[in-house]
Amino acid sequence: RILVTYDVACQYFIHLKSRFLLSFAALAPLIDIVNMLVPKKHLDGHKEDCRYRFSLNYTKGSGRSHGEGVEVSWSESKQAGASTRQMNHGHRHDTLNDLHNDWNWCKI
Repeated sequence: RILVTYDVACQYFIHLKSRFLLSFAALAPLIDIVNMLVPKKHLDGHKEDCRYRFSLNYTKGSGRSHGEGVEVSWSESKQAGASTRQMNHGHRHDTLNDLHNDWNWCKI
């Protein structure tokens, strides 16, 4: 199974297979093995039904994950905004790549 977390997975997953059939027909069968769940910090803003059906806590194979791993580096990325604002596209891209590569290296 493939486990995916997204802030509004409960709404996004409803017509996901039909959208894939229209745009990515060859990949549509993969949707059958995807579990779409809501990250833990976002569950409080959902209906009670969503909190159980799309929770990492009640999904076999999710372990003790919080589903917010991608968002952890955003605060660091935002700090680079002031220094990259005036850069051309290529320079900004390289600088942000360096920032994220350093962030990933520090996690090791």
